[in-house]
Parts: sequence; structure tokens; C-alpha cells
Amino acid sequence: MRMIAVLLSLCFSLLAEPAGYIGLSIEDSTEFFVLKGKENLDASTPQYKIKAGYGDISNFAVEASLSYMDYATNVFSKNDGAALMLDITLYKGWDAGYDLYPYLDIGIGMGNMPVDRELEEALTFSSFNFGGGVRYMITEDVDFDLGLNYKLRTWQSITLVSENVKVTSHLINPYIGLNYHF
Repeated sequence: MRMIAVLLSLCFSLLAEPAGYIGLSIEDSTEFFVLKGKENLDASTPQYKIKAGYGDISNFAVEASLSYMDYATNVFSKNDGAALMLDITLYKGWDAGYDLYPYLDIGIGMGNMPVDRELEEALTFSSFNFGGGVRYMITEDVDFDLGLNYKLRTWQSITLVSENVKVTSHLINPYIGLNYHF
């Protein structure tokens, strides 16, 4: 019963002073790959994100984002491709005054990346994300977004010569972005 009350209050808080926004951001993704029973690898790649959200940045908001990340790190194959990712994120923000809005976020995501392997043409993954940041209102309609995000990513098992290997990765993503509110 408590969970239903919390979900209802969240839904009503989105209706308080809701506003939509669209935005762009760039992230410096540092990914730490963990291959069970194999050598661990690290990779750093820029990530570009288009996002759309709805809610009040000083309270609750929900955001959907589409990200592009060209791996070019050859972790899974000699020609790892560009990953496309979709994330859904819930934000809780506060009005700190002086046009500053700190926030915490939590979300889930999924994605797909083409690879050049004999037994796989593409790999899929899912992620659990959380982080935080601060938004600064540059004008009445535009904010500057600065934050840090952590992602725990689980990749589909990859097939080696005679065994399946489970792969997880941990990402640390500092990012900057701009959002336009309407």
C-alpha cells in the first residue's frame, strides 16, 4: 500500500508545475570491463546524448535519452562498432536559489553494438544508472547541466572457442549539456 501511495504522490508531483525540455550533452565515458575468468579491460570513449524530459527541475522529472558511442576500442572484436543506447531516468531536484538546481537521478537503459565476430554480429546490453549533478538556469528557457553518472552495464554472454563468457562493465560518465525548456 505504501508503494502505491509513493507512486501516486510522484505522479501528482509531476503535475505541479510541469514543463517539457529537450537537450544535448556530451560525456567522457570511462568503462571498466570485467570478463569472468579472463583479463579485465578499460576503455575511454566520448558519448553523445539527445534527451527529452518532462517535469519540474526543482522537484521530480522523467527523461528519455538516446545516446551514441563509437567504441573503436576493440574489446569484443577487431572492429567494435558504434553503440546506440536508450535510457529512462527519474530525477529529483531541489531549488538551491541563485538559479541553481542540484539533483539526483536513477534509471535503466539498454543498447546494442555491432561487432565483427564469427558467432555474433551484434551484442546487446542493459544498464542500471545513478548519479547527480547541478543545473544552472542561463536564461528563463535554457539551463547548463553539469553532472556525474555511474552505470553498471551487463552485456550478453559472448561465445569464445569453447565457452561462454559473461561480461559486465562499470562506467563513470562526467558530462556537460544544455537543455531548452518549453
